[in-house]
Amino acid sequence: MNARNGVTPPQGARHLLAVAATAALAGALTTALVATALWPATPRTTPQRPLRQLEIALDAPAVHPGNLEFRAIALRCGIAVIVGTHAEHPAKGRLCRIRIDVTVDDSVSARLDNDIQRLVLADGTRHSVDWEAMQIKRQPLTLDIGAHDSAQYDLWFDIPKDAAVDRLAVTNDKGMPTKDIPLPHLDWPDHSA
Repeated sequence: MNARNGVTPPQGARHLLAVAATAALAGALTTALVATALWPATPRTTPQRPLRQLEIALDAPAVHPGNLEFRAIALRCGIAVIVGTHAEHPAKGRLCRIRIDVTVDDSVSARLDNDIQRLVLADGTRHSVDWEAMQIKRQPLTLDIGAHDSAQYDLWFDIPKDAAVDRLAVTNDKGMPTKDIPLPHLDWPDHSA
């Protein structure tokens, strides 16, 4: 019934109103579905793997040197000896293992040389990866990562026995500036890995 003049709309007009309301609802539903499909994805999260013995999880922010994103995921230091399938390797000082996740934020692949990454100690000295530990633990010295892909692996460093770690300095290429990932200063018990 029309509130102005007390007249009820004819049957055909009510049908047209129902069709229009149904079309409007269908259009709103279609818009919502398209928006959901095209809406930017939530920020990338790193899949959580279980921590290994005496390893601690890291919550440092990701850094972006060039087209790569580096995340430090876990850390363990104080490792006196490592054992692999074919070798045993005593540390000159103590070994530190940093699990990292590297993602290519670009539509091209990247070749990464891990020999250019540095572990920086509290006193400012910089240490390159320990090649022997990397090989014994079968971690990549160099690797190719595809466009928009990621890789997760360990970097091994041999540092003086009583040294404290400060940060991991990472870069995507020789000669490029590094970005720092802060690391916690902890006392680590001596163990093997």
